[in-house]
Amino acid sequence: MLRSRLNFTSDDSELKIKGEVKIFPPRKDSIYEETSEHVARKLFKSEVSVRLSMIGKTAEGDGYTYVKAICTNMGLTNIDAMLSFKHLQYIDVSHNKLTLVNLQVLTKLPYVLFLQADDNKLDSAALNPMEYLQVIVMNYNKITSVSDVYQPELSTLELGHNKIDEVKFERKLTKLRCLDLRYNNIKVMSDICDLQCLDSLYLAGNKVKSLAGLDKLENLRILHLRFNPLKKLNGLNKNNRKLQYINLRSCMVGTLKQIKKLKVLPALDTLVLKGTPYFGGTGEDIKGGDDDEEEEDPDLRIEVLAAVPRLKKLNKTDFTDEERAEAKELIAQWIEEGEKEDEEEEEAEDEEEKEGEQEGEEQENEKGQEVDGEQDIEEDE
Repeated sequence: MLRSRLNFTSDDSELKIKGEVKIFPPRKDSIYEETSEHVARKLFKSEVSVRLSMIGKTAEGDGYTYVKAICTNMGLTNIDAMLSFKHLQYIDVSHNKLTLVNLQVLTKLPYVLFLQADDNKLDSAALNPMEYLQVIVMNYNKITSVSDVYQPELSTLELGHNKIDEVKFERKLTKLRCLDLRYNNIKVMSDICDLQCLDSLYLAGNKVKSLAGLDKLENLRILHLRFNPLKKLNGLNKNNRKLQYINLRSCMVGTLKQIKKLKVLPALDTLVLKGTPYFGGTGEDIKGGDDDEEEEDPDLRIEVLAAVPRLKKLNKTDFTDEERAEAKELIAQWIEEGEKEDEEEEEAEDEEEKEGEQEGEEQENEKGQEVDGEQDIEEDE
């Protein structure tokens, strides 16, 4: 299961943001291994009562009550009983068998701020608008689109491990600050530019090949693109004045020329390039900590620092004073020699990309011909 950055299971009086998001495979008893037998499972009021926690003030301010309910791993198909607890603000109903219709009952609760429903049977996150809802977390479902998602106060939307192929909202989410769509089927990000308040964008494990449109996100601070077929870093410029952290781990960036394009970012101080062809990787998504222990090529670290002098950290290691001194010497050398080598690398990269596209088209044509041939045989039979 994808563990949310939001530590919902804590008994603290407020939500806490975790620094890291760990990715785990789906649970063996998840919705993806259902049997054909469908068993209705209704939640009872008494079951909610024993799962309440976190004391908070009532909305009227005249007393205290429980404001959090965690009803997970219960096989639930009906959660109407939660309507008896009108003061709930934080709700987790993950690892059940709820559809969007089943979940809509929670929109009748007047004070909900946080709703988590990982690993259910949701094909959409289009809940009826709620006055105070700020966080939606629905990882490991079967959601195919975000176009119908709208909540006036929504600040965090987390829909990892679904089947979303386009990021386009019919109604603007003017307060959205964190968008997490890891491991979906997203190819382009041009429509994300409408999210002017966006602070953090997580798109690991998608099919992104271009950063076009991201230059309009002036408030973007974190860009996480691990394991995407991304080769070129065009699309970012000085308008991205707050962008501090970029994770390109296991992407397909292969030349120093591409890394130099990040020099225009005035606030960039942390860059992750491990697993890229430039760092000797293959672009494969290696989970776990084994590759973290591998030593980095010191010469490559110097090259990256010379390309983007503002950097404070590469991968997980801070730059040393010695590395900065060497990078200054390398910069002086580049100025003296010019950048002819980089231009040659760029031309070679363009040529390689064209050849790859041609091969892909040829393979698709061959597949099409094979399918047509099979259809002809079936018709003859």
